[in-house]
Amino acid sequence: MDSSPPIPLAGEALKFWRKHFRPLADRGILTEADLESFAVLCVTWSKLVALSGIEPGPEAYREMIQLTNLTKQYQALARQFGLLPRERKQAKMDAPPKGQKDEFGF
Repeated sequence: MDSSPPIPLAGEALKFWRKHFRPLADRGILTEADLESFAVLCVTWSKLVALSGIEPGPEAYREMIQLTNLTKQYQALARQFGLLPRERKQAKMDAPPKGQKDEFGF
C-alpha cells in the first residue's frame, strides 16, 4: 500500500500520519479503504494541537467550543483505528505485527 496521504497534509497532521501509518498498515487495521478517514484523523489531531495552547476564558469562548468538538471527533476516529488504550489492547497493537518475531525469536 502506498504510504502517501490521499490529501495534502502538513505540519502536525503529516507528523501524525508518518508516526501511525506504518504500524496500523502492518497490523491490517489501516487499509486502502480507510486512507481518507485516517487523513481526517490526522487533520483533526493537527487542529487539536493548534488549539491546545489557547488559554481558556471568556475571550476564547469559540475556541473552547471548537476544542471540545474536535476532542470528541478525535476520540471517535482514534477509536476506529485502535489508537486509544482500550482499543489498542483489543486490537493487539502493543504486540509485534503478524509474522514478526520478538527479540527472543517467538
